[in-house]
Amino acid sequence: MQILTPLIAAGLALLCGCGHKDEMRFTKGSGDMGQFIMQQALKRGARPVATNSLPAVAGEWRYSEDQYGVVLQLPRERFSDVQAFLRQVFGPPAHEPSETTDGGRLGWYAAQTIGVVVQFGYDRERTQVIVIRPQPMSEIIKRLPEALERSKQ
Repeated sequence: MQILTPLIAAGLALLCGCGHKDEMRFTKGSGDMGQFIMQQALKRGARPVATNSLPAVAGEWRYSEDQYGVVLQLPRERFSDVQAFLRQVFGPPAHEPSETTDGGRLGWYAAQTIGVVVQFGYDRERTQVIVIRPQPMSEIIKRLPEALERSKQ
């Protein structure tokens, strides 16, 4: 199962509407993005380890939501703020951020541990957080070919 975790995490990101950037409609967020992340995660069944005295994640940000979850984007330089917030809320991630092929970093929290999947990372342009509701493996497998096809466009 540990070998499948990266594949599942990548598949879930694609299923969350992230397969084709032109299809995503982003809305400008306002206020503390950390509180918004917390609300979205709780709405999808998250089990945080802390909910009080959380650090604020201020600044400009935007989000796109669909039936699977929500994608949040903010400036690239805010990654350390996001990482610190997530660590305080959910504890250590299932996968610490590691280097990606596009010069960024990617880490995630597993649904088995916190009740939802939370991916977080950055690329050359932005920091991104994806909160995904738990999905049965049958649903993931069924939607994976479509998501992979969309990612090639």
